[in-house]
Amino acid sequence: MDKKIPVIIDTDPGIDDAVALMTAFSLAQLDIKAVITVAGNVGIEKVTANARAVLSTLGIKNKIYSGARGPLMGADVIEAPEAHGVSGLGAYSLPQEKYHPLEKENGLEAYRQILEAADEPITIIAVGPLTNVALLIKAYPHLMAKIKQISIMGGGLYTGNHAPAAEFNILADPEAAEIVYQSGLPIIMAGLDITHQAKIFSHHVDKIKAMGTDVSDMVSTILSFYFEKFEGEEKLSRYVCMHDTVAVLAVVYPEIFEGENLHVVVETSGKYCRGYTLADRRKQESNKQPANCYVLMSLDYDKLIEEIMKAVGFYKN
Repeated sequence: MDKKIPVIIDTDPGIDDAVALMTAFSLAQLDIKAVITVAGNVGIEKVTANARAVLSTLGIKNKIYSGARGPLMGADVIEAPEAHGVSGLGAYSLPQEKYHPLEKENGLEAYRQILEAADEPITIIAVGPLTNVALLIKAYPHLMAKIKQISIMGGGLYTGNHAPAAEFNILADPEAAEIVYQSGLPIIMAGLDITHQAKIFSHHVDKIKAMGTDVSDMVSTILSFYFEKFEGEEKLSRYVCMHDTVAVLAVVYPEIFEGENLHVVVETSGKYCRGYTLADRRKQESNKQPANCYVLMSLDYDKLIEEIMKAVGFYKN
């Protein structure tokens, strides 16, 4: 086997975050150094508890650290219980006594220790608000040399979701996102342009549930949150997007994606467009800003579904 890719996963579980974690830990190509949580889909206590519950159900021994409690500039925390349920994992729960252990160090300290000890640059897979990563860049700029790239689930060139122009992860902390995008680090951007193509339908959930394992039960239970209100033909036409899994697979299987090298900035002060990721798509090359990220635009859908199904089947009771 080729040498593994060392990664840190920065996440705010979250339904699609849970599927992304499940997928990531099934991939032999990844050497996951740690999972670091960040307030996002729900508050820091809940997302950290969810990460611990997911890893416990997966049967994975890995280090989990609790990260930033809120946005960089102290703005109000934006959460999305309407999309993920009050707990963040839909109807799925695990007794607290079964939670995976939590490390005593905070997320920023974990980044420092892991990067300082790294023998080769590490990829950060950031699928929540970018607060932790921005704090890292500002606190330890010398450690940027130890970061190979950042694979981000966030933003969108043509639409938002939490606001008309803004995707949730970026809107939750635009100042942090702008720091990361302008850091000079190589960025893979999995925005809504690509993640809205990563659709899971109810018949996929039925196949997952039929696998009959603890992990398939977890995944089918959390995904069912999106389908429980619908029946018949309407249920069959509904879907949920596996946003965060795209950012994971882009690191391991770049060949299943196509994209563009673009210069992207984050709007931090707009009245209507705060959190918007604006790409320089001018045709006049002499006027364009140099590209700072690779923006994913299309994917091999069958391969994506295959990898998610394969990931669920990887885990046995």
